[in-house]
Amino acid sequence: MKLMFDWDEVNRLITLLNAQGISYLIGSDEPLSMGEESVDPVQLIQRLAASGYPLVENASISLFILHPELVPFIVTALQRSEHEIAENIAIVTLATLYMQQWWIFRLTFALGRLPSFPEAPFVSLWEERHLPAPSAGYGRPGLQALQEYQRQRYGIPIINFLDDWQNQINHLLAQETAYHRKLRNEVREELRGLGLKEQKI
Repeated sequence: MKLMFDWDEVNRLITLLNAQGISYLIGSDEPLSMGEESVDPVQLIQRLAASGYPLVENASISLFILHPELVPFIVTALQRSEHEIAENIAIVTLATLYMQQWWIFRLTFALGRLPSFPEAPFVSLWEERHLPAPSAGYGRPGLQALQEYQRQRYGIPIINFLDDWQNQINHLLAQETAYHRKLRNEVREELRGLGLKEQKI
């Protein structure tokens, strides 16, 4: 874990995240240089994972939930990155999947649609780390196991990674709820079906 940060890079990443609809992060408001606004998605994912600044690194969770179309770029970033960066990307991807399951009802009301970050491209991420599938227990067992995995990875058993991931969801929910979106009837029916399924478990 980094103890020193490149604050210029952190501020650049915050500006780039703002452009992707993540408005709850506040940086220095310095404009990006020519060409920086059109950063390659793979590079953005890698830079977030390499930032070492938890609030920015974990903002990938909100980015992935808001932009599930980034999935092919996440897969590419996982394949092309050096080990430590790839591992960071894997962790925020898993946290996204688990948090999406745990907060699926609140996220649906906030987004006006069911969150759709897919599990299928990332099955190997939880299987290789011997973690629960996101669908198990609506993501809660996975979140707890992922936190324990991170604690062992860094050898620091007292860090509350779960709170950092939850902080991102709290901010995202507050941001998106402010838009007061209305749910379409078909989305309500899907949610009702999920609720009935939960009652049977």
